[in-house]
Amino acid sequence: MGKKVKSTELRATSFEISVISNVVRDLFQLSFKLQVASFKSVLSFVAQSLFNLIQSSSIFVQSAKVRGLSLLLLSFVMLLGASVSAQQNSYFYHVNQYNFVRSDRNEMHYPGSRTNAERFYSKLEQLVTTGEGRVNIVQIGGSHIQAGSFSGQMRNRFQQLNGEMNAGWGFMFPYRIARTNSPFGYYIRYNGYWKTFRNVEGRKSGTLGVGGISATTSSPKAELTILLEEENELDYSFNKLRIYYENTAKNYTINIDPDLVKNKVEADGYTDFELNEWVDSLQITLEKDYNSQGNFTLLGMSTETDPNGIMYHSIGVNGAHVPAFLRCQLFTEQLADLSPDLVILGLGINDAYGRKFSQARFEDHYGQLIDKIKAAAPNALIVFTTNNDSYLYRRYVNKNGEKVQDSMFKMAKKYNAGVWDMFSVMGGLNSIVLWQNNGLAQSDKIHFTREGYLMIADLFFGALMKDFENFILDKKELTNKEETVPPVSATLRTTESLASTVPLQVGGRLEPVVSEKHLRMSGGNNNE
Repeated sequence: MGKKVKSTELRATSFEISVISNVVRDLFQLSFKLQVASFKSVLSFVAQSLFNLIQSSSIFVQSAKVRGLSLLLLSFVMLLGASVSAQQNSYFYHVNQYNFVRSDRNEMHYPGSRTNAERFYSKLEQLVTTGEGRVNIVQIGGSHIQAGSFSGQMRNRFQQLNGEMNAGWGFMFPYRIARTNSPFGYYIRYNGYWKTFRNVEGRKSGTLGVGGISATTSSPKAELTILLEEENELDYSFNKLRIYYENTAKNYTINIDPDLVKNKVEADGYTDFELNEWVDSLQITLEKDYNSQGNFTLLGMSTETDPNGIMYHSIGVNGAHVPAFLRCQLFTEQLADLSPDLVILGLGINDAYGRKFSQARFEDHYGQLIDKIKAAAPNALIVFTTNNDSYLYRRYVNKNGEKVQDSMFKMAKKYNAGVWDMFSVMGGLNSIVLWQNNGLAQSDKIHFTREGYLMIADLFFGALMKDFENFILDKKELTNKEETVPPVSATLRTTESLASTVPLQVGGRLEPVVSEKHLRMSGGNNNE
Protein backbone atom coordinates (compact mmCIF):
# COMPACT_ATOMS: atom_id res chain seq x y z
CA MET A 1 0.00 0.00 0.00
CA GLY A 2 1.06 3.60 -0.56
CA LYS A 3 1.76 6.11 2.14
CA LYS A 4 -1.32 7.68 3.68
CA VAL A 5 -1.79 11.42 3.65
CA LYS A 6 -0.87 12.84 7.03
CA SER A 7 -3.37 14.94 8.91
CA THR A 8 -2.28 18.16 10.61
CA GLU A 9 -5.38 18.23 12.77
CA LEU A 10 -4.56 18.72 16.42
CA ARG A 11 -6.26 16.07 18.49
CA ALA A 12 -7.96 16.68 21.84
CA THR A 13 -8.99 14.09 24.42
CA SER A 14 -11.46 14.12 27.28
CA PHE A 15 -8.86 15.11 29.87
CA GLU A 16 -9.14 18.51 31.57
CA ILE A 17 -6.87 21.45 32.74
CA SER A 18 -4.50 23.10 30.32
CA VAL A 19 -0.79 23.08 30.95
CA ILE A 20 0.81 25.27 28.30
CA SER A 21 0.79 29.06 27.93
CA ASN A 22 0.60 31.18 24.81
CA VAL A 23 4.36 31.07 24.25
CA VAL A 24 4.52 27.37 23.43
CA ARG A 25 1.03 27.24 21.97
CA ASP A 26 1.86 29.92 19.42
CA LEU A 27 4.99 27.99 18.51
CA PHE A 28 3.01 24.81 17.83
CA GLN A 29 -0.24 26.03 16.30
CA LEU A 30 0.69 28.23 13.34
CA SER A 31 -0.91 25.88 10.82
CA PHE A 32 -3.88 25.23 13.12
CA LYS A 33 -4.72 28.95 13.30
CA LEU A 34 -5.21 29.02 9.53
CA GLN A 35 -7.67 26.12 9.79
CA VAL A 36 -9.49 27.87 12.64
CA ALA A 37 -9.80 31.12 10.68
CA SER A 38 -11.32 29.30 7.70
CA PHE A 39 -13.70 27.29 9.87
CA LYS A 40 -14.83 30.34 11.84
CA SER A 41 -15.73 32.16 8.60
CA VAL A 42 -18.05 29.27 7.69
CA LEU A 43 -19.61 29.35 11.17
CA SER A 44 -20.14 33.09 10.84
CA PHE A 45 -21.96 32.62 7.54
CA VAL A 46 -24.23 29.90 8.96
CA ALA A 47 -24.98 31.94 12.06
CA GLN A 48 -25.90 35.00 9.98
CA SER A 49 -28.20 32.90 7.79
CA LEU A 50 -29.99 31.45 10.82
CA PHE A 51 -30.35 34.92 12.35
CA ASN A 52 -31.88 36.24 9.13
CA LEU A 53 -34.26 33.28 9.10
CA ILE A 54 -35.42 34.02 12.63
CA GLN A 55 -35.99 37.70 11.78
CA SER A 56 -37.93 36.84 8.61
CA SER A 57 -41.61 37.91 8.41
CA SER A 58 -42.46 34.77 6.42
CA ILE A 59 -45.54 32.97 7.68
CA PHE A 60 -43.65 29.70 7.58
CA VAL A 61 -40.91 31.06 9.79
CA GLN A 62 -43.42 32.45 12.27
CA SER A 63 -44.17 28.87 13.30
CA ALA A 64 -43.11 28.37 16.91
CA LYS A 65 -41.48 25.05 16.08
CA VAL A 66 -39.42 26.52 13.25
CA ARG A 67 -38.39 29.49 15.40
CA GLY A 68 -37.43 27.16 18.25
CA LEU A 69 -35.40 24.91 15.97
CA SER A 70 -33.67 27.92 14.39
CA LEU A 71 -32.80 29.35 17.81
CA LEU A 72 -31.46 25.96 18.89
CA LEU A 73 -29.30 25.69 15.76
CA LEU A 74 -28.07 29.25 16.22
CA SER A 75 -27.12 28.54 19.83
CA PHE A 76 -25.28 25.40 18.75
CA VAL A 77 -23.34 27.27 16.06
CA MET A 78 -22.42 30.04 18.52
CA LEU A 79 -21.24 27.49 21.07
CA LEU A 80 -19.23 25.70 18.38
CA GLY A 81 -17.64 28.97 17.39
CA ALA A 82 -16.78 29.69 21.00
CA SER A 83 -15.30 26.20 21.27
CA VAL A 84 -13.04 26.85 18.28
CA SER A 85 -11.90 30.15 19.82
CA ALA A 86 -11.26 28.41 23.12
CA GLN A 87 -9.21 25.77 21.32
CA GLN A 88 -6.76 28.50 20.31
CA ASN A 89 -6.32 29.38 23.97
CA SER A 90 -5.72 25.89 25.28
CA TYR A 91 -3.34 23.05 24.73
CA PHE A 92 -4.10 19.88 22.75
CA TYR A 93 -5.01 17.89 25.83
CA HIS A 94 -5.98 18.31 29.45
CA VAL A 95 -5.44 16.23 32.56
CA ASN A 96 -8.31 15.19 34.80
CA GLN A 97 -8.14 16.69 38.24
CA TYR A 98 -8.24 14.51 41.32
CA ASN A 99 -7.73 16.08 44.70
CA PHE A 100 -4.98 13.58 45.54
CA VAL A 101 -2.85 14.40 42.46
CA ARG A 102 -0.30 17.09 43.31
CA SER A 103 -0.40 19.21 40.16
CA ASP A 104 1.50 21.90 42.05
CA ARG A 105 4.49 19.53 42.16
CA ASN A 106 4.27 18.53 38.52
CA GLU A 107 7.51 20.01 37.24
CA MET A 108 10.96 19.04 36.06
CA HIS A 109 13.90 19.21 38.48
CA TYR A 110 17.57 19.77 37.60
CA PRO A 111 19.70 19.65 40.77
CA GLY A 112 22.87 19.98 38.66
CA SER A 113 23.59 21.59 35.31
CA ARG A 114 20.84 22.19 32.74
CA THR A 115 23.26 22.16 29.78
CA ASN A 116 21.98 18.93 28.24
CA ALA A 117 18.36 19.96 28.86
CA GLU A 118 18.88 23.21 26.99
CA ARG A 119 20.59 21.34 24.16
CA PHE A 120 17.59 19.00 23.90
CA TYR A 121 15.06 21.85 24.00
CA SER A 122 17.02 23.80 21.37
CA LYS A 123 16.86 20.84 19.01
CA LEU A 124 13.16 20.34 19.76
CA GLU A 125 12.45 24.04 19.12
CA GLN A 126 14.24 23.90 15.77
CA LEU A 127 12.20 20.87 14.72
CA VAL A 128 8.91 22.45 15.78
CA THR A 129 9.57 25.78 14.07
CA THR A 130 11.18 24.54 10.84
CA GLY A 131 9.87 21.00 10.45
CA GLU A 132 13.42 19.87 9.71
CA GLY A 133 15.61 17.56 11.75
CA ARG A 134 15.20 14.52 13.96
CA VAL A 135 14.75 14.25 17.71
CA ASN A 136 15.32 10.76 19.13
CA ILE A 137 13.91 9.71 22.50
CA VAL A 138 14.54 6.41 24.30
CA GLN A 139 12.49 5.35 27.33
CA ILE A 140 13.79 2.37 29.33
CA GLY A 141 11.98 0.56 32.11
CA GLY A 142 10.22 -2.58 33.27
CA SER A 143 6.60 -3.67 33.01
CA HIS A 144 5.37 -0.06 33.13
CA ILE A 145 7.07 0.39 29.76
CA GLN A 146 6.70 -3.02 28.10
CA ALA A 147 2.90 -2.75 28.17
CA GLY A 148 3.20 0.32 25.95
CA SER A 149 0.45 2.45 27.47
CA PHE A 150 2.73 4.91 29.30
CA SER A 151 5.40 5.11 26.58
CA GLY A 152 2.80 4.89 23.81
CA GLN A 153 0.97 7.94 25.12
CA MET A 154 4.28 9.80 25.40
CA ARG A 155 4.99 8.87 21.78
CA ASN A 156 1.57 10.19 20.71
CA ARG A 157 2.02 13.46 22.58
CA PHE A 158 5.49 14.17 21.27
CA GLN A 159 4.66 13.23 17.70
CA GLN A 160 1.60 15.49 17.64
CA LEU A 161 3.27 18.62 18.96
CA ASN A 162 2.76 20.55 15.74
CA GLY A 163 0.02 18.70 13.92
CA GLU A 164 2.14 15.63 13.26
CA MET A 165 5.88 15.08 13.65
CA ASN A 166 5.88 11.30 13.30
CA ALA A 167 9.27 9.89 12.32
CA GLY A 168 8.14 6.33 12.95
CA TRP A 169 7.33 3.76 15.61
CA GLY A 170 10.90 2.97 16.64
CA PHE A 171 12.04 -0.14 18.50
CA MET A 172 10.01 -3.35 18.15
CA PHE A 173 10.33 -6.96 19.27
CA PRO A 174 8.14 -10.06 18.82
CA TYR A 175 7.44 -10.41 22.54
CA ARG A 176 4.93 -13.20 21.95
CA ILE A 177 7.82 -15.53 21.10
CA ALA A 178 8.86 -15.18 24.76
CA ARG A 179 5.28 -15.86 25.92
CA THR A 180 4.97 -12.34 27.27
CA ASN A 181 2.69 -9.40 26.49
CA SER A 182 3.16 -7.24 23.40
CA PRO A 183 2.86 -3.46 23.62
CA PHE A 184 -0.23 -1.68 22.32
CA GLY A 185 0.16 -0.54 18.73
CA TYR A 186 1.62 -3.52 16.89
CA TYR A 187 2.15 -7.24 17.04
CA ILE A 188 4.50 -9.63 15.25
CA ARG A 189 3.46 -13.08 14.10
CA TYR A 190 6.10 -15.77 13.85
CA ASN A 191 6.75 -19.35 12.81
CA GLY A 192 9.73 -21.63 13.24
CA TYR A 193 11.31 -22.89 16.44
CA TRP A 194 12.64 -20.18 18.74
CA LYS A 195 14.34 -20.01 22.14
CA THR A 196 14.14 -16.77 24.04
CA PHE A 197 16.23 -15.01 26.67
CA ARG A 198 15.22 -12.00 28.75
CA ASN A 199 17.67 -10.00 30.84
CA VAL A 200 15.73 -10.87 34.03
CA GLU A 201 16.24 -14.62 33.58
CA GLY A 202 19.27 -15.31 35.74
CA ARG A 203 19.58 -18.98 34.82
CA LYS A 204 19.86 -18.31 31.11
CA SER A 205 22.69 -16.79 29.13
CA GLY A 206 23.22 -15.41 25.67
CA THR A 207 23.68 -12.20 23.71
CA LEU A 208 21.45 -9.23 24.52
CA GLY A 209 21.18 -5.82 22.96
CA VAL A 210 19.62 -2.56 24.09
CA GLY A 211 16.16 -4.16 24.10
CA GLY A 212 17.08 -6.57 26.90
CA ILE A 213 15.48 -9.53 25.12
CA SER A 214 16.48 -11.94 22.35
CA ALA A 215 15.05 -14.83 20.34
CA THR A 216 17.25 -17.51 18.75
CA THR A 217 16.35 -19.97 16.01
CA SER A 218 18.14 -22.84 14.30
CA SER A 219 15.21 -23.62 11.98
CA PRO A 220 16.02 -23.98 8.28
CA LYS A 221 13.36 -21.35 7.63
CA ALA A 222 11.61 -18.96 9.98
CA GLU A 223 9.26 -16.05 9.38
CA LEU A 224 8.31 -12.86 11.20
CA THR A 225 5.39 -10.67 10.13
CA ILE A 226 5.03 -7.10 11.43
CA LEU A 227 1.41 -5.94 11.72
CA LEU A 228 0.51 -2.40 12.80
CA GLU A 229 -2.72 -1.93 14.75
CA GLU A 230 -5.51 -0.04 12.99
CA GLU A 231 -6.37 1.66 16.30
CA ASN A 232 -3.15 3.71 16.33
CA GLU A 233 -3.84 7.45 16.43
CA LEU A 234 -1.08 8.11 13.89
CA ASP A 235 -0.13 6.40 10.67
CA TYR A 236 2.98 4.35 11.41
CA SER A 237 3.31 2.90 7.92
CA PHE A 238 7.04 2.64 7.25
CA ASN A 239 9.45 2.56 4.35
CA LYS A 240 12.61 1.82 6.34
CA LEU A 241 13.39 -1.16 8.54
CA ARG A 242 16.48 -2.03 10.56
CA ILE A 243 16.88 -5.54 11.98
CA TYR A 244 19.37 -6.08 14.84
CA TYR A 245 20.75 -9.60 15.16
CA GLU A 246 23.70 -11.86 15.83
CA ASN A 247 24.69 -14.49 13.25
CA THR A 248 28.33 -15.32 13.88
CA ALA A 249 28.28 -18.26 11.42
CA LYS A 250 26.89 -15.94 8.72
CA ASN A 251 24.70 -18.80 7.54
CA TYR A 252 21.33 -17.01 7.46
CA THR A 253 19.91 -14.74 4.80
CA ILE A 254 17.26 -12.12 5.62
CA ASN A 255 14.73 -11.55 2.85
CA ILE A 256 11.54 -9.62 2.24
CA ASP A 257 9.38 -9.30 -0.87
CA PRO A 258 11.88 -8.31 -3.61
CA ASP A 259 9.24 -6.14 -5.29
CA LEU A 260 9.27 -3.92 -2.20
CA VAL A 261 13.02 -3.57 -1.80
CA LYS A 262 14.58 -0.34 -3.01
CA ASN A 263 17.87 -0.83 -1.19
CA LYS A 264 19.43 -3.35 1.20
CA VAL A 265 22.54 -2.72 3.29
CA GLU A 266 24.15 -5.38 5.47
CA ALA A 267 26.38 -4.17 8.29
CA ASP A 268 27.97 -5.69 11.36
CA GLY A 269 25.08 -6.55 13.68
CA TYR A 270 22.19 -5.24 11.59
CA THR A 271 20.62 -5.12 8.13
CA ASP A 272 18.82 -2.10 6.69
CA PHE A 273 15.97 -2.28 4.20
CA GLU A 274 14.67 0.74 2.31
CA LEU A 275 11.33 0.09 0.63
CA ASN A 276 9.91 1.69 -2.48
CA GLU A 277 6.58 2.31 -0.73
CA TRP A 278 5.14 2.72 2.76
CA VAL A 279 3.62 -0.43 4.29
CA ASP A 280 1.66 -1.25 7.44
CA SER A 281 2.55 -4.94 7.36
CA LEU A 282 5.67 -6.78 6.26
CA GLN A 283 6.81 -10.39 6.19
CA ILE A 284 10.47 -11.12 6.95
CA THR A 285 11.92 -14.49 5.96
CA LEU A 286 15.05 -16.01 7.51
CA GLU A 287 16.62 -18.79 5.44
CA LYS A 288 19.48 -20.96 6.59
CA ASP A 289 22.20 -22.15 4.23
CA TYR A 290 21.76 -25.80 3.35
CA ASN A 291 23.49 -28.21 5.70
CA SER A 292 25.13 -25.41 7.71
CA GLN A 293 25.63 -25.09 11.45
CA GLY A 294 24.91 -22.06 13.59
CA ASN A 295 21.99 -20.05 14.95
CA PHE A 296 20.34 -16.73 14.21
CA THR A 297 19.62 -14.48 17.22
CA LEU A 298 17.12 -11.66 16.79
CA LEU A 299 17.82 -8.65 19.06
CA GLY A 300 15.13 -6.25 17.87
CA MET A 301 13.87 -4.14 14.98
CA SER A 302 13.19 -0.48 14.31
CA THR A 303 10.83 1.03 11.74
CA GLU A 304 11.01 4.54 10.28
CA THR A 305 8.30 6.63 8.61
CA ASP A 306 10.00 9.94 7.91
CA PRO A 307 13.57 11.30 8.15
CA ASN A 308 12.24 14.38 9.96
CA GLY A 309 10.26 14.39 13.17
CA ILE A 310 10.35 12.64 16.53
CA MET A 311 11.31 8.99 16.95
CA TYR A 312 10.24 7.48 20.26
CA HIS A 313 11.85 4.14 21.19
CA SER A 314 10.07 2.28 23.98
CA ILE A 315 12.22 -0.39 25.64
CA GLY A 316 10.76 -2.36 28.53
CA VAL A 317 11.16 -5.83 30.02
CA ASN A 318 8.71 -7.10 32.63
CA GLY A 319 10.40 -7.38 36.02
CA ALA A 320 13.56 -5.56 34.91
CA HIS A 321 15.78 -3.86 37.47
CA VAL A 322 18.96 -1.89 36.80
CA PRO A 323 21.35 -4.90 36.94
CA ALA A 324 19.27 -6.62 34.25
CA PHE A 325 20.32 -4.02 31.67
CA LEU A 326 23.93 -4.25 32.84
CA ARG A 327 23.84 -7.82 31.45
CA CYS A 328 23.18 -6.54 27.91
CA GLN A 329 26.54 -6.86 26.14
CA LEU A 330 25.51 -4.77 23.11
CA PHE A 331 23.63 -2.12 25.11
CA THR A 332 26.10 0.72 24.50
CA GLU A 333 26.69 -0.15 20.85
CA GLN A 334 23.01 -0.31 19.94
CA LEU A 335 22.02 2.69 22.05
CA ALA A 336 24.65 4.71 20.19
CA ASP A 337 23.01 3.55 16.97
CA LEU A 338 19.66 4.95 18.17
CA SER A 339 21.45 8.30 18.75
CA PRO A 340 19.20 9.52 21.59
CA ASP A 341 18.76 13.19 22.43
CA LEU A 342 16.74 12.25 25.52
CA VAL A 343 16.99 9.06 27.60
CA ILE A 344 14.20 8.49 30.13
CA LEU A 345 15.06 6.01 32.88
CA GLY A 346 12.18 4.43 34.72
CA LEU A 347 14.02 1.54 36.37
CA GLY A 348 13.68 1.28 40.14
CA ILE A 349 10.31 -0.20 41.07
CA ASN A 350 11.71 -3.76 40.90
CA ASP A 351 15.01 -2.80 42.55
CA ALA A 352 13.06 -1.45 45.53
CA TYR A 353 10.65 -4.37 45.87
CA GLY A 354 11.64 -6.06 49.11
CA ARG A 355 12.78 -5.37 52.66
CA LYS A 356 16.53 -5.46 51.94
CA PHE A 357 16.75 -2.55 49.52
CA SER A 358 20.16 -0.83 49.62
CA GLN A 359 20.38 2.75 48.34
CA ALA A 360 24.17 2.50 48.01
CA ARG A 361 23.94 -0.62 45.86
CA PHE A 362 21.09 0.90 43.82
CA GLU A 363 23.13 4.05 43.12
CA ASP A 364 26.20 2.01 42.23
CA HIS A 365 24.26 -0.08 39.70
CA TYR A 366 22.69 3.01 38.21
CA GLY A 367 26.10 4.67 37.99
CA GLN A 368 27.35 1.78 35.85
CA LEU A 369 24.31 2.06 33.57
CA ILE A 370 24.73 5.82 33.21
CA ASP A 371 28.37 5.29 32.26
CA LYS A 372 27.14 3.07 29.41
CA ILE A 373 24.59 5.68 28.35
CA LYS A 374 27.13 8.49 28.38
CA ALA A 375 29.55 6.37 26.38
CA ALA A 376 26.82 5.89 23.76
CA ALA A 377 25.36 9.42 23.83
CA PRO A 378 27.52 11.87 25.82
CA ASN A 379 25.31 14.89 25.04
CA ALA A 380 21.95 13.25 25.64
CA LEU A 381 19.66 14.56 28.36
CA ILE A 382 19.03 11.86 30.98
CA VAL A 383 15.80 12.08 32.97
CA PHE A 384 14.94 9.86 35.93
CA THR A 385 11.30 9.12 36.71
CA THR A 386 10.97 8.28 40.39
CA ASN A 387 9.05 5.18 41.45
CA ASN A 388 5.31 5.30 41.78
CA ASP A 389 3.96 4.68 45.25
CA SER A 390 3.37 0.96 45.75
CA TYR A 391 2.75 -1.85 48.22
CA LEU A 392 4.84 -4.87 49.18
CA TYR A 393 3.03 -8.20 48.80
CA ARG A 394 -0.27 -6.28 48.35
CA ARG A 395 -0.38 -5.67 52.12
CA TYR A 396 2.36 -3.31 53.27
CA VAL A 397 3.19 0.23 52.25
CA ASN A 398 6.51 0.21 50.39
CA LYS A 399 8.56 2.97 52.00
CA ASN A 400 11.44 2.27 49.64
CA GLY A 401 9.78 4.62 47.16
CA GLU A 402 11.02 7.54 49.25
CA LYS A 403 14.55 6.10 49.25
CA VAL A 404 14.55 5.74 45.47
CA GLN A 405 13.31 9.32 45.23
CA ASP A 406 16.22 10.49 47.38
CA SER A 407 18.75 8.47 45.37
CA MET A 408 17.50 9.77 42.03
CA PHE A 409 17.81 13.39 43.11
CA LYS A 410 21.37 12.67 44.28
CA MET A 411 22.26 10.99 40.99
CA ALA A 412 20.64 13.77 38.98
CA LYS A 413 22.95 16.26 40.67
CA LYS A 414 25.99 14.04 40.19
CA TYR A 415 25.33 13.30 36.51
CA ASN A 416 23.67 16.60 35.52
CA ALA A 417 20.41 14.81 34.78
CA GLY A 418 16.77 15.72 35.26
CA VAL A 419 14.11 14.23 37.53
CA TRP A 420 10.38 13.92 37.09
CA ASP A 421 9.13 13.13 40.60
CA MET A 422 6.23 10.79 39.86
CA PHE A 423 6.17 9.69 43.51
CA SER A 424 5.32 13.21 44.72
CA VAL A 425 3.03 14.09 41.82
CA MET A 426 0.79 11.07 42.36
CA GLY A 427 0.36 12.05 46.01
CA GLY A 428 3.27 10.54 47.93
CA LEU A 429 3.30 7.66 50.38
CA ASN A 430 0.18 5.42 50.33
CA SER A 431 -1.40 7.41 47.49
CA ILE A 432 -1.61 4.25 45.35
CA VAL A 433 -4.73 3.31 47.33
CA LEU A 434 -6.48 6.45 46.12
CA TRP A 435 -5.44 5.71 42.54
CA GLN A 436 -6.82 2.18 42.91
CA ASN A 437 -10.10 3.41 44.39
CA ASN A 438 -10.52 5.71 41.40
CA GLY A 439 -9.87 3.00 38.82
CA LEU A 440 -6.38 4.24 37.97
CA ALA A 441 -4.31 1.47 39.62
CA GLN A 442 -4.61 -2.28 39.71
CA SER A 443 -5.33 -4.43 42.76
CA ASP A 444 -1.64 -5.39 43.14
CA LYS A 445 -1.01 -1.76 44.13
CA ILE A 446 2.04 -1.63 41.85
CA HIS A 447 0.77 -1.35 38.31
CA PHE A 448 -1.68 1.16 36.87
CA THR A 449 -4.73 0.54 34.75
CA ARG A 450 -4.58 1.71 31.14
CA GLU A 451 -6.35 4.93 32.14
CA GLY A 452 -3.84 5.41 34.94
CA TYR A 453 -0.88 4.98 32.59
CA LEU A 454 -2.37 7.46 30.13
CA MET A 455 -2.80 9.96 32.94
CA ILE A 456 0.76 9.43 34.22
CA ALA A 457 2.06 10.00 30.68
CA ASP A 458 0.07 13.21 30.30
CA LEU A 459 1.34 14.52 33.63
CA PHE A 460 4.94 13.73 32.69
CA PHE A 461 4.57 15.22 29.22
CA GLY A 462 2.96 18.31 30.74
CA ALA A 463 5.93 18.79 33.07
CA LEU A 464 8.35 18.50 30.15
CA MET A 465 6.36 21.00 28.08
CA LYS A 466 6.20 23.50 30.93
CA ASP A 467 9.96 23.22 31.23
CA PHE A 468 10.25 23.68 27.47
CA GLU A 469 8.06 26.76 27.80
CA ASN A 470 10.36 28.20 30.48
CA PHE A 471 13.33 27.56 28.21
CA ILE A 472 11.67 29.53 25.40
CA LEU A 473 10.70 32.36 27.76
CA ASP A 474 14.22 32.60 29.18
CA LYS A 475 15.69 32.56 25.68
CA LYS A 476 13.30 35.28 24.52
CA GLU A 477 14.07 37.43 27.58
CA LEU A 478 17.82 37.03 27.01
CA THR A 479 17.40 38.00 23.34
CA ASN A 480 15.43 41.11 24.30
CA LYS A 481 18.15 42.14 26.76
CA GLU A 482 20.85 41.68 24.16
CA GLU A 483 18.92 43.89 21.75
CA THR A 484 18.68 46.74 24.29
CA VAL A 485 22.28 46.57 25.51
CA PRO A 486 24.81 48.28 23.15
CA PRO A 487 27.63 46.13 21.78
CA VAL A 488 30.78 45.86 23.86
CA SER A 489 32.83 47.66 21.19
CA ALA A 490 30.42 50.60 21.20
CA THR A 491 30.58 50.73 24.98
CA LEU A 492 34.37 50.80 24.88
CA ARG A 493 34.38 53.60 22.30
CA THR A 494 31.96 55.64 24.41
CA THR A 495 34.08 55.08 27.52
CA GLU A 496 37.24 56.09 25.64
CA SER A 497 35.60 59.24 24.37
CA LEU A 498 34.42 60.22 27.84
CA ALA A 499 37.80 59.49 29.39
CA SER A 500 39.53 61.77 26.88
CA THR A 501 37.52 64.81 27.97
CA VAL A 502 37.22 64.26 31.70
CA PRO A 503 39.33 66.92 33.53
CA LEU A 504 42.08 65.68 35.80
CA GLN A 505 43.08 67.37 39.04
CA VAL A 506 46.69 68.60 38.74
CA GLY A 507 48.34 70.60 41.51
CA GLY A 508 45.04 71.59 43.05
CA ARG A 509 43.43 72.70 39.77
CA LEU A 510 41.39 70.91 37.15
CA GLU A 511 43.06 70.48 33.76
CA PRO A 512 41.12 69.28 30.72
CA VAL A 513 42.55 66.23 29.03
CA VAL A 514 42.72 66.46 25.25
CA SER A 515 43.31 63.26 23.32
CA GLU A 516 45.67 62.95 20.37
CA LYS A 517 42.61 62.41 18.18
CA HIS A 518 41.16 65.77 19.25
CA LEU A 519 44.54 67.52 18.68
CA ARG A 520 44.76 66.13 15.14
CA MET A 521 41.21 67.23 14.39
CA SER A 522 41.98 70.82 15.61
CA GLY A 523 45.37 70.98 13.88
CA GLY A 524 47.14 71.61 17.19
CA ASN A 525 50.27 69.92 18.63
CA ASN A 526 51.96 69.55 21.95
CA ASN A 527 55.21 71.37 20.98
CA GLU A 528 54.11 74.92 21.64
